[in-house]
Amino acid sequence: MKKTTSISIIRWTASIIGIFIVGFTLLFGIGYLVEGWNNPGPGLPTSTIITFVVWGIGLSGLILALWKPGIGGLFSLLILIVFNILVAVSPVPDSRYSPVLLIFLLPSILFLVYWWLNKSPNKISGK
Repeated sequence: MKKTTSISIIRWTASIIGIFIVGFTLLFGIGYLVEGWNNPGPGLPTSTIITFVVWGIGLSGLILALWKPGIGGLFSLLILIVFNILVAVSPVPDSRYSPVLLIFLLPSILFLVYWWLNKSPNKISGK
């Protein structure tokens, strides 16, 4: 009983953090689009656009993890690692990498931990 409660807490924590990150990103993304329509400017560099597209794909993995924690967690973890690498090597002048971006990996890791703990021993041994 205790193990089931701990596993459930891990999944709920991962779900809440993941939903918060996706919602927060959508809120800022929509705000940025509206601002861009109101005040058209020079636009974003191609590397920044690629980075944001990769970020969006990683966030879609968090949404997938709500239904399929193993696949979604692994997918979002790998893609968000690529996102962190892209941000770290960004050729955009005056841009710096912040370790705070590693927070985006937390729900992916929690989903994978939940999936690993929730696996049935019979499935592992093939019985």
